[in-house]
Amino acid sequence: MIKHLKPAIILFVLLSVLTGVIYPAVVTGLAQLLFPYQANGSLITGKNGKLIDSRLIGQPFRSPGYFWGRPSATGPFPYNAGASSGSNLGPTNPALVDAVKARIEALKAADPDNKAPVPVDLITASGSGLDPHISPAAADYQIKRVAKVRKVNPGKLQELVNAHTEARQWGFLGEPRVSVLTLNLALDAVQVTTEDASYTDYTLPPSKVYIKLCQKEALLLHPGVIEKERMLHINRDFLVEYEIQAHGANGEEWLVLCALSTGKIVREQKLIGNAS
Repeated sequence: MIKHLKPAIILFVLLSVLTGVIYPAVVTGLAQLLFPYQANGSLITGKNGKLIDSRLIGQPFRSPGYFWGRPSATGPFPYNAGASSGSNLGPTNPALVDAVKARIEALKAADPDNKAPVPVDLITASGSGLDPHISPAAADYQIKRVAKVRKVNPGKLQELVNAHTEARQWGFLGEPRVSVLTLNLALDAVQVTTEDASYTDYTLPPSKVYIKLCQKEALLLHPGVIEKERMLHINRDFLVEYEIQAHGANGEEWLVLCALSTGKIVREQKLIGNAS
C-alpha cells in the first residue's frame, strides 16, 4: 500500500508547490515588473493622490454636464464590481422593453432639442454591467447637451472626444471606444484651466437652507458620518462636496456632490481602497 501511495503523495506535493507557489509567484513578479499599472488594477488617482477609480470599471454619471456611460444592471447599485452581471432579460421581455423606453425618455428629457437617433449602447446594458466605454457615436450624441450645460463651444468638446477615442487594439481587435471616466476627468480639468478668471457675476445661494438640504440628501443617500465638506465653483455653479464614511461593517467611503442652487445630488462616487 505504502509503495503505491508514496509516489502519489510526492507528486501531489511537487505539483502543489509548482502550481500553487512557484508559478503564481513568477507570474506575479513578471506582472509587477513588466505591467505594474495593469497588474494593480489600472487605478486612476487625482492630483492630490486620492484614488478615484479603476479605468476598467464604469461609473454612474447623472449630471447633464457630464458624458453618461452605458446603463448597468448590477445590484444593488450600478457598476457594482462585486456583482458583475447583465439583466438576463430576453429581447421580447416586457421588462427590457420598459427599461429601454425609460432610458430613451431620460436622454430626451436631458436634451429635448436633440433629434438624432439614440445610439444603442446608451440604452442597453453590457453583459458585465461594468463597461467603462461607450462608442464614439454615443459620445457625439451627448456633445450638444454637455456644451449647453457647461456653456462651452461644442467644437472644443468634439476635439476632446476625439482626443479620448481609443482605436482598435493592435489595429484590428474590437471597435473604437471612448472611456467615459477619463473623458469626464479631462472635461473637468479643461473647464478649470479655461475658466475666465475675471468673471465675477455670481452670488452664493441666499440661504444656508441649501447647505442643510444638501447635507440631508447626502446622508439619506449614504447614511454615515460626513468627514469632509468642501465648497466648489464649477462652470459658474456652486456645489458642495461631501466625503462620507458610511455606517456598517464594510466601512465604505463615498464622495457626494450636491448642487447648492437646488439641494439635489448631482453625482456620487465610491472611493476604492478606503474600507477598513
